[in-house]
Amino acid sequence: MKTYLPYYFRRIGIAFVFVAVVLSTIANIDAAVSGFQRGYRNGHNVLEHSYVEGKSANHQIISAELKKTLTWVSLSFSFAGFLLYMFSKEKVEDEFIERLRYMSLAKSLLITWLITSALLIIHGELQLEGFYILQFQLFLYVVIYNYYKKWKFMVA
Repeated sequence: MKTYLPYYFRRIGIAFVFVAVVLSTIANIDAAVSGFQRGYRNGHNVLEHSYVEGKSANHQIISAELKKTLTWVSLSFSFAGFLLYMFSKEKVEDEFIERLRYMSLAKSLLITWLITSALLIIHGELQLEGFYILQFQLFLYVVIYNYYKKWKFMVA
């Protein structure tokens, strides 16, 4: 796998992924707030009617349109960050590192599609979007590559 970017782009990629996580958290704040407002004890809803400052517990903090926009911006930052990380050089770039890249890419492809296939078989009605599958694949590549580089083969 050919690398085209200098080493410092790895840090820029990590920063992009961090921004993506923050934006995704903001986009899903309504789900987090509604989860905190519900109280469960032994599987039963303790607070059937929850009110916060006179408002119903089902109110929205951000609009559905803003949530959709933030989600797509988050996905874009995530893709950009993972791709910057993938295509940036190591401090020492040699054939061994290139082989680790190829092995990581092959394993991430295989694992991604095995998991996706299993989910579709188990939950037939589940609809997975291609962007989320690609994001999972890029994430797996980074995890597998770093595992190979740092722990399995102990490359400094």
